[in-house]
Amino acid sequence: MKKYLHLFIYIILSVISTAKVVEYEIDIAYTEVDFTGTPVMAMTLNGSIPGPTLVFTEGNLLRVTFNNKMDVETSIHWHGLLVPNDQDGVPYLNTPPIKAGTSFTYEVPLIQSGAYWYHSHTGLQEQRGVYGSIVIHPKDKKETMTEYVVVLSDWTDESPDQVLRNLKKDGDYYALKKGTVQSWERVVREGRISERLMSSLMRMSPMDLSDVGYDKFLINGQEKISLKNIKEGTPIKLRVINAAASTYFNLSYSKGTMKIVAADGLNVVPVHRDRLLIGVAETYDLIVEARGTFKASAQYGTGDTVLHIGEVQMKKDEEKTSHMMPMETANSEISMMNHDISMNSEGKASSYDFLRAMKSTEYSNDLQEKVVHLKLTSDMERYIWTFNNKALSESDKILIRKGEKVKFILENETMMHHPLHLHGHFFRVLNKHGPNSPLKHTVDVPPMQTVEIEFLANEEKDWVFHCHNLYHMKTGMSRIVSYDSEELPKTLSTKLSSDRKWFYKGDVTGATNYSAINLSSFNTKNILSLSGEASYEGEHDLDVYYSRYVNRNLSLTLGFNFNEEDDEEIDNRGFLGVEYLLPLLIESELKLYDDGDIEVVFSNELQLTNKLQFNWEVDTEEEYVLELEYRYRKWISFTANTHSEYDEGIGVKIRF
Repeated sequence: MKKYLHLFIYIILSVISTAKVVEYEIDIAYTEVDFTGTPVMAMTLNGSIPGPTLVFTEGNLLRVTFNNKMDVETSIHWHGLLVPNDQDGVPYLNTPPIKAGTSFTYEVPLIQSGAYWYHSHTGLQEQRGVYGSIVIHPKDKKETMTEYVVVLSDWTDESPDQVLRNLKKDGDYYALKKGTVQSWERVVREGRISERLMSSLMRMSPMDLSDVGYDKFLINGQEKISLKNIKEGTPIKLRVINAAASTYFNLSYSKGTMKIVAADGLNVVPVHRDRLLIGVAETYDLIVEARGTFKASAQYGTGDTVLHIGEVQMKKDEEKTSHMMPMETANSEISMMNHDISMNSEGKASSYDFLRAMKSTEYSNDLQEKVVHLKLTSDMERYIWTFNNKALSESDKILIRKGEKVKFILENETMMHHPLHLHGHFFRVLNKHGPNSPLKHTVDVPPMQTVEIEFLANEEKDWVFHCHNLYHMKTGMSRIVSYDSEELPKTLSTKLSSDRKWFYKGDVTGATNYSAINLSSFNTKNILSLSGEASYEGEHDLDVYYSRYVNRNLSLTLGFNFNEEDDEEIDNRGFLGVEYLLPLLIESELKLYDDGDIEVVFSNELQLTNKLQFNWEVDTEEEYVLELEYRYRKWISFTANTHSEYDEGIGVKIRF
């Protein structure tokens, strides 16, 4: 056995040593960019966003040196490439980070062809510009068709770290900017009252179906691109890569249908589509005929970016590609709107039935099968994204053994699409084509649907499986798939995710009848809060408490209440409490005080229009607050209230 192992290693080394080496050198550096009319400091690759397209031929040895010119560490992950574990580019897990002022050279023997991409796996750098494309031509077939790489991305002038802080304060923070506020005025206008009541009864928040309000959507770093000098009717291959941080795009072409010939780098049985949803981190090879306009529209109608191919009548062609659904439709037809979702032979919903592998992808029935059931879960109020209601830092690794056939059952219990990516492997997306189910490295799991994938455990060590919505991954929707050990050191999970990081939020209200303050600092499981109100005669009621988050419906509290009435009677008490989310999204809290008193508080916020909100609170001591709040800006509101203790008043609320 040892003799054969040495022979195998010798053969591999011989192949690598004779492979053609294709080298690139790339500087990662700060560069000022201007996509919106506002100059912003970004992170660029050789001075551009996206970085250069790296072109190879199957069988080459990829050798790319990255020079980190920044004052923070970085990394590069080869998305979709089958690489040695120590070249995968996940810092601290399998590849060292590229420290500030240092360089790192990746070496990967290329055993595949197709369109792929590379990006930072450090912090939120991918959103700031650290990404680029890869094209690997097949070794036994010369490309004769004109081709063009299309890198789609989303851009915000805000710091990505600030974006995450905003989302942690309010999962619906960007709804007003995008024009997607889920108000009761809108629900009534669209005739969705019963649907909204039903979802509220199920404790499903009327949150938006996408997270971030982006300033621009880009193709190859531009809002619009024109490819001229292409003869009408000439076929052209578009290698489309969705390198966005969190945006799905609907793809369309004014000339007619698009012929899909490859998905995630691998050839599929050609199929024509007049529209195609491309998830974050997916790639598709499409063949279209010049001349025409290729449009990528953000999934929920919040913007688009276009590529004109040949001499086209731009305005007319752009109108032809306006296949975006109205926002009303996008918000109401949650599960059935983008892919054609049908049932496969086992009765499971599949949104990839339009894809069929060129040949059988089945694994041997003799292999031992391991089944892993992962529910995609969340708490949008606190912007926590999880598998099985556990963030990365709370979980163990998913242990698999080499030689197994591994099936992941992915059940999405949220109202958002999730693009799930497995490093170092391709997996079968089980669909109606059975043996010819397609192989992919990233799979979209639509809202409230279940998708099954299956892969061969043919690697070693540790690999990441995560949602490729950057903000979902960083707040907990990630796992380590391991061939070695189930234990996940907390120090490692902290480096890979932000789900243990502390955030803060607060608001202060100054009204003519009283003032109020709410402050909290929190991470995934713990909340420290201060909440109180005071009149201008010296009365006050202040709670200081700690909450332990159990799940999106339940938290346990321990705190102290400081209270002084208008007769100067002081009543300071400790308390234990339970916070529970009731149907219709009514928040309830039960407090047991150290003097034996019991108090129950109910509260709710109702979004009446885009900017007008009705807030109410009532307790078992017959105290209540009714408030109308007009959100003038994200950080400032005007209020009018009636308070059982302090009468009526108007005021200003400031959020931070």
